[in-house]
Amino acid sequence: MRKVLVIQEDIIILKILERLVITNEFECKAIRSLNALTIEDQQTNFDFIITDILFEGIAPLEFVAQVQEIIPHKNLLVVTNMGQDKIKMEIFALRGITGFYAVPIDLDEIEYIIQAY
Repeated sequence: MRKVLVIQEDIIILKILERLVITNEFECKAIRSLNALTIEDQQTNFDFIITDILFEGIAPLEFVAQVQEIIPHKNLLVVTNMGQDKIKMEIFALRGITGFYAVPIDLDEIEYIIQAY
């Protein structure tokens, strides 16, 4: 079964994305911060990580770099309240970014992406 990790501080967005992932028959781990990661999570090779980039105490690019370094994964989708074009361009300049979606999010597009990979 394909596995998805959702990292979102916003509980409403977290639950929406978790439901979308489960509805598409993926195994889903939904957490609100990297502090909630277990050793097992860090050893799991996730098909997707769907994450925000706005977390207290860490810059968006640093957060993405940290996620890419500590959690094995194939695809990384950013879903965030930060819709600034500059940040979007900087995130896309990093390797391994599959998509960037600013809130309000298009769930159909995210669903299409996770089904296509």
